[in-house]
Amino acid sequence: MSTPETLDNISHQLNIYVGTCMFILGIIGCIWNILVFRHYSFRLSSCCIYLVFGSFASLVQLLFGLLPRILSDGFLFDWNITNIAWCKIRSYVASCASLIALYCFVWSGIDRFFSTCQQIKWRYLTSVPIAKQICLLTISLWMIFNIPVLIYTRPLATTGTCASSSLIWSKISVYCLNLLCYGTFPWLLTSIFGILTLKNLRRVHQQRINPFSMPKLVRTTRLDHQLIAMVLLQIFSSMISSTPFCIRIIYDNLTQTVTKTKYRRAQEKLCMQIVYLMFYLNYVSMFYVNYISSTVFRRLSKKVLTNLYKKDENISRGVTVINHQRSCPEGETRHEAKVFSTFGPNTTSSV
Repeated sequence: MSTPETLDNISHQLNIYVGTCMFILGIIGCIWNILVFRHYSFRLSSCCIYLVFGSFASLVQLLFGLLPRILSDGFLFDWNITNIAWCKIRSYVASCASLIALYCFVWSGIDRFFSTCQQIKWRYLTSVPIAKQICLLTISLWMIFNIPVLIYTRPLATTGTCASSSLIWSKISVYCLNLLCYGTFPWLLTSIFGILTLKNLRRVHQQRINPFSMPKLVRTTRLDHQLIAMVLLQIFSSMISSTPFCIRIIYDNLTQTVTKTKYRRAQEKLCMQIVYLMFYLNYVSMFYVNYISSTVFRRLSKKVLTNLYKKDENISRGVTVINHQRSCPEGETRHEAKVFSTFGPNTTSSV
């Protein structure tokens, strides 16, 4: 039978090995996402604006959220309980960055839905200036909303942790931030708009099936399958990472007044470490969901990385990303350059 010391040791080892691997993979994925979506060919895509902001926020979240947790729970090196300034800044930055990253990816999913609508008024909402304004507004709102974290968070001698000293803000943080903003809303909105996007694409494909030649039909079918795979993987990944976190928060609140043995506390600590590591999958897995679900994204990301240090602009101009609302005039000559269209948070597809 396991002892409390054995369970504590397992918790430390999980943070050291699993947490470190997640941190390294997450940093690589975020940087690669930034490099790909800041490429010249993506600058006219509103969806990629959300992805760039979200990747930057995910990078900050990994540095201020996951890395300090690895150091404190894995290596027992914790500045949170000795430095009040670091306790406040780390909690505030991590909370803001995690929410900004999540909702930038949510906005990119909604942007993908609008870009596939037939009504011109909805497709006009996918412009780059609007995307930048929404990202800046999202950053401002979450920075303002999290000001109580900066005020009330401090090292608590009773628990030996960096936590809120305000009971009211603690309740708001549990039921509003953790259950709704972190857990329920992101995957729920992504699921709804992902399904609506698929319906829009299928309707467009059915309406255009007659004028298409056979190669076009094959390519359209392939893109539809890639989008379906991407959406399902996104929903699955988000639910895996957020659902246990919500359940854990509910459990902690229901058992606050319960007297617990040392063995039970060790069990709960191990469970908490697993839940927190799963929660960070939201910020680690975005690039890899892209890479697995879309062959077009794999090809483009390899090409961008290969040509990163080349100065010849003709290389970057060989791939152009356009929004769905922009259509070529009837009298305009089509160029031979290959055209790509970004459909959503983690895919790029050729049209």
